[in-house]
Amino acid sequence: MSSPASTVYVISGATRGIGFALTSLLAQRDDVLIFAGARDPANALPLQELAKKTGKVVPVKLEAANEQDAAALAELVQEKAGKVDVLINNAGIAEDFNKPVLATLPASFTKQFTVNALGALVLFQHLYPLLTKSASPRFFAITSGAGSTGSVALTPLSLAAYGSSKAALNHLVAHIAREHGEKDNLLATLVHPGAVSTETAKTTLEAAGIPLDPQLLNMTILTPDESASALVKLFDEAKRETHGGKFLSYNGTEIPW
Repeated sequence: MSSPASTVYVISGATRGIGFALTSLLAQRDDVLIFAGARDPANALPLQELAKKTGKVVPVKLEAANEQDAAALAELVQEKAGKVDVLINNAGIAEDFNKPVLATLPASFTKQFTVNALGALVLFQHLYPLLTKSASPRFFAITSGAGSTGSVALTPLSLAAYGSSKAALNHLVAHIAREHGEKDNLLATLVHPGAVSTETAKTTLEAAGIPLDPQLLNMTILTPDESASALVKLFDEAKRETHGGKFLSYNGTEIPW
């Protein structure tokens, strides 16, 4: 079990992109133990190398919305750490960008809703008992500005399935904040990581015939490391009284629901 002073993190979707950047950055700290979720940890070579190099990262099998994986993760964390201080739901998928509603299959909505919304639900439900053992429990869900219903009219792309799944995630975390904020002293917050140049983002946009070009998209494009650095700063500074139940951008500004 980790020492009482250690900060215990659980991060889903930690094999690449923002999740791996977050794991790598947090692993530079002296007092942490990080359980890093991966669909196939044995073949997540960069994550395995980071674990071997730092001794602070524990790769674990975790597929979004998989009840067995989440239960096994909770058992492992209980055995090795006895608590969770910071739970970061980062795992997510993005598909069918720029497809109109009439051309988007219901199966696309179901798939993205399952990973992006139910994945967070399953993870929170299984790790909740361990969060309550922390003196300062925190739950951060990596969402997207696409989940803002108020921004739909301002967005040049059609993001019906993806945006709907992130809006569902937003609603879920707002409920968690209301139900467990004061009761458990839990900080539950939604954070948009910015437009990030991950392989997933590039592949998704290319499939829609859209290059990841900041001028064309009229937005700032961050690297995964830049996004992770801003996110960790926000995680460190966030307080339940000022950040709980909010929908925030990586720079701390609020996003309309």
